[in-house]
Amino acid sequence: MAAPNAGHLQTVGRALAVLRAFTHENPTRGVSELARELGLDKSQTQRALATLAAQGFTVLDPATRRYSLGPALVVLGHLAEHSEGVRHRIEPHLAALSAVTGESTVVCVPDGARYRTVAAVDGPGMVRYNTALGRTYPGHLGATGHAIFASSTVLDAREILVAAGDEDPPAVEVAALQARHDQVRSLGYAVSTGEFDERVMAISAPILLEGAVFGSVTTLGPPQYMADRSTELIDAVRHAASDIGATLQS
Repeated sequence: MAAPNAGHLQTVGRALAVLRAFTHENPTRGVSELARELGLDKSQTQRALATLAAQGFTVLDPATRRYSLGPALVVLGHLAEHSEGVRHRIEPHLAALSAVTGESTVVCVPDGARYRTVAAVDGPGMVRYNTALGRTYPGHLGATGHAIFASSTVLDAREILVAAGDEDPPAVEVAALQARHDQVRSLGYAVSTGEFDERVMAISAPILLEGAVFGSVTTLGPPQYMADRSTELIDAVRHAASDIGATLQS
């Protein structure tokens, strides 16, 4: 662990380090393994986990004696998504992306089987695509949703289509959406034209936080202005996604 800082409370830092040790690869943690990984005494690790559990930030499985993240973090996560602090950290990156692409830019996050806009910057040109903060969109349509749900560990293609209103989606539609997700994971970005709005082309890349998808960043505008520049725009969007992820993790 990092050397203590005179302005920091070591117990708080220790608790936060414990929380950050839970990942998609390691969703449950035992006291001994966590102590070794973090360079802490077992007693320190046990006290940190127990204190967090008392407040709902971790949950102990009595059968396995392993901890997982608790429901209190869900509440904080939703609050963080809506907070001005997160939006203000994202907006400078969106403004820079809009300046490079000449188009509107947005960041969206998953909201069940839909996705929701949490930050947006209008493009500098005369033709702009405006989107309202907080508005939600169906997860099966558009590059933004594909970039988010391609790496979802919660919902598969069929569940996304069912949530969109098709109680028994045809197998061919499920296969097509799954193939689209496979392609996005392989390429690292998604492109769509007219899927949600026939007047709009969108290029999107996932924003990753410690390997998990936080959301996606998208540049969007009229196809006639974007199609011929797709390679340039894809590079810019992927670069912005990387920068936003680094900023949110710092």
